[in-house]
Amino acid sequence: MSLAESPCAKRARVQQLQLLLQENRRELAQCRQRVARWAAKRGNLGLTSAGQKAVLACYCLSNYNSAIATKLAQQLSDLERSSPQFPSEPLVQSLFRETNLGELLRLHSDDDDWTKARNVAVRFVAEVKTVDYVHSQNSLHGVAPTSAEVFAHFAQTRSGGLPEVLSSRDYIKKWAAGWRKRFGIRRAALPMAIPADAPSLRAKVKCFWKMLAFQRGPEACDGREILYLNVDETSVPYTARPAIGCVINRKQYKGSGLPAVPHAKIQPAGRRGTFTYCAVIASNTGIQPALPHFLVSNGTRLSSKVVKAFKCLPKTQLQVLRRKSAWVTSDLMIAILQEVAKALEPFLHQFRPVLLLDGAPAHVSEAVMRAARKLNISLVYIPCGATSLCQPLDVYAFSSFKQYLRQKYHEHRQTATDGLPSTLA
Repeated sequence: MSLAESPCAKRARVQQLQLLLQENRRELAQCRQRVARWAAKRGNLGLTSAGQKAVLACYCLSNYNSAIATKLAQQLSDLERSSPQFPSEPLVQSLFRETNLGELLRLHSDDDDWTKARNVAVRFVAEVKTVDYVHSQNSLHGVAPTSAEVFAHFAQTRSGGLPEVLSSRDYIKKWAAGWRKRFGIRRAALPMAIPADAPSLRAKVKCFWKMLAFQRGPEACDGREILYLNVDETSVPYTARPAIGCVINRKQYKGSGLPAVPHAKIQPAGRRGTFTYCAVIASNTGIQPALPHFLVSNGTRLSSKVVKAFKCLPKTQLQVLRRKSAWVTSDLMIAILQEVAKALEPFLHQFRPVLLLDGAPAHVSEAVMRAARKLNISLVYIPCGATSLCQPLDVYAFSSFKQYLRQKYHEHRQTATDGLPSTLA
């Protein structure tokens, strides 16, 4: 049998229900207010009253440029782009027409109600003009302005040509990052463009192909097939740049016994300087495995002990050359031609070698030409300025080769003691 509820318990339960009812009414009123505000904003392009003033001020101060005002309205709007009320030029122009003329005249006065809107508009117009400045520098002059130069243009435009107020480097960096994000501008270097339509370049490339066609003629080939070779050199740094990957936050290192600031170790001798790698490629894939390639270094960087240890490794076509300098000279080029000719001896009855070279000083010396003639290797020089179009090693090989080297160096770091790969590795 259940006991009847006491009067005190009934009173407490009623008070609790009354509080819950008041809270529900309050939430319902707030929800209605939000709906009313949202409906009002949808009718005003998704802009608050302050946003509408900023857009109108931008429209007036930009000499009634509706495109600039529309960009600002789109940045300030809360609506989605798919919404029919999302700001567009006709909607911004109708907003201007529906605004009271007396309200617009207050923009040009010292009215405090329009001060914030006027500042926002002046700043945005200056930012848009800065975008135009960058576009003109990129397209007309082929220059990518720095963050400091962009900010200087923005500051002078915003102040109407008055002297620029000095700003800290951190502020300029932060402003430039936000400005690039808002206007979709990336931070990069402009690529070096070769004027492919230039008559001189077309003439050079045409002449080059004519030379190759002449070398391929029956009177020049004496019945043998042409074997095109390409020899070129590239620099390889002693220490590859660390690969981009996952790095633990510095705060997580506290109390772990690990170094407070993680870093990639580097040997003092490997901070500066490069090897020279010289590659030889052929147009016939069956002959390619027989061709040598070379790694050139000076005696200071590459000790005789390392060279002896390299000779004890399984034999490959790589030859390590320890010289006074890692630069490719005429004497070194002659030695490379002799090694190439030695590797081609078993194939000379079927193929006639034609070597493609760029115009590097070590390639065009008289001694190199005489040595090539003595070795029965025809030389064809790639025109100056056309190596990125006509030289196979530059076009296809070296970029992927260096990516491979960086990956292998990264793998050696992961297994080496203290993260320092040995020179032999």
